[in-house]
Amino acid sequence: MSAKPYLTSRRHFIQGAGALAFATFAAPSFGAVGANDRIRLALIGCGGRGNSLFDQFSGEKDVEFVAFADPDQQHLDKIGEKAPKAEKFTDYRKLLERKDIDAVVIASPNYWHAIHTIHACQAGKDVYVEKPVTFSLEQGQAMLAAEKKYDRIIQAGTQNRSDTGLIDAFQAIQEGKFGKILQLRGLCYRNRTGIGKLDHPLEIPASVDYNLWLGPRPDEPIRRPHLHYDWHWDYNTGNGDIGNQAPHEFDLISWLLGDPRFSGDMHCLGNRFGWDDAGNTPNLQTAWYEMAGVPVVFEVNDMTLKPDVNASPAFKGVRVGIVATCEGGEFRGGRGGGFVVGEDGKTKIAKFPGDAGGGHARNFLDAVKSRDASSLRGKLAHAVHSAEVVHLANLAYRAGEPVPRTKLVGDLPETIADVIERQERQLKAWSIDTEKTPYVLGAPAAMKNGQPQGGAKLMSLADTTYREGFPLPEIS
Repeated sequence: MSAKPYLTSRRHFIQGAGALAFATFAAPSFGAVGANDRIRLALIGCGGRGNSLFDQFSGEKDVEFVAFADPDQQHLDKIGEKAPKAEKFTDYRKLLERKDIDAVVIASPNYWHAIHTIHACQAGKDVYVEKPVTFSLEQGQAMLAAEKKYDRIIQAGTQNRSDTGLIDAFQAIQEGKFGKILQLRGLCYRNRTGIGKLDHPLEIPASVDYNLWLGPRPDEPIRRPHLHYDWHWDYNTGNGDIGNQAPHEFDLISWLLGDPRFSGDMHCLGNRFGWDDAGNTPNLQTAWYEMAGVPVVFEVNDMTLKPDVNASPAFKGVRVGIVATCEGGEFRGGRGGGFVVGEDGKTKIAKFPGDAGGGHARNFLDAVKSRDASSLRGKLAHAVHSAEVVHLANLAYRAGEPVPRTKLVGDLPETIADVIERQERQLKAWSIDTEKTPYVLGAPAAMKNGQPQGGAKLMSLADTTYREGFPLPEIS
């Protein structure tokens, strides 16, 4: 595949960048949706997650989708088959000009979430925005300022907060039914594979307006075979799996501990082992820190147990979820609920079956009608603060340095040494020697009042740049 089409496309969007500067939206004076009225929704981002959210919201009888926006015409055409009467836009700003839209559902790539949310607020729309609600640390306060200034209802896509089983379980734990929380583990074990690698820049599909797809991110050659979804595994556009699946589990930890804002030291360890692809985010990543005085260990493990099998490991039977060790029992679970085992580690002493947060969309719609932001389960502030932990872990990792195994284990807590021991057995099945391909030990990192602290390399990585014409909107 020739690189020439990519270069042609690149010249085209750079030449047009100046003409695509963002408009400043003036918030119209919308009244509350009537209790018996239909809520007119628009969807920004019509890929896989967008289609799933369309199906969820469309299942509610008082909802009508009236518009879609996506920079890929193929995405628009596909979702348009589900709602033929809805208007379609490649430029979301044109969608936001419509006065009849009550709320927008945002399922665009992570790096667009804050910009899309703020512009929607400025246009007088309520917002349901997918996790992680931010791409980098500085965006959260801008989103919260927009929420307040424009008096908008904003629900984060942290649907675990609406899981009936987790609501009951966490209430029981917080009330002390199983004693004091001694330790927490977050787990994100997924059966993933490498994304491949091209020996030339990707030719952008003709259906994609690449300028509007790339938006605020710097123009860097893409060496992976697929544009969509695999952007998660490139730090220019994604946050790795610790910022993809794991925000749900980080949010569970924050929720269980009463939603404190993280302040303190962050430690991180990992690497992208074995895949030799175009990704640069780790497929094994471990973070450890304290929150509300409770030690937390978080594991991301995207590698299968062996290269030729489709099976990920598990910790105490949990692959994606949390394990909360308490004085009088241990909760194990995640989306869909969980259970508590007794002191023998086997006998179930309490069960909390859940519904996977099926009522999350309904919770948002009810708040849009009532104008009662306090009724939201996935509050923006909580999602912003739990995402801060994700971003700090990534900053620590990205600013880190390779460390030979012989020098690594002796300096780590016992819980982390245990993680490495389990991972070493897994890596051995891949014929990976971590003396030759070592772990990356994260640089010293800390957080105070939402601000990162660390060395020069970490602080430079924390300074997000925005491509000309696509700034983070100012809240004036």
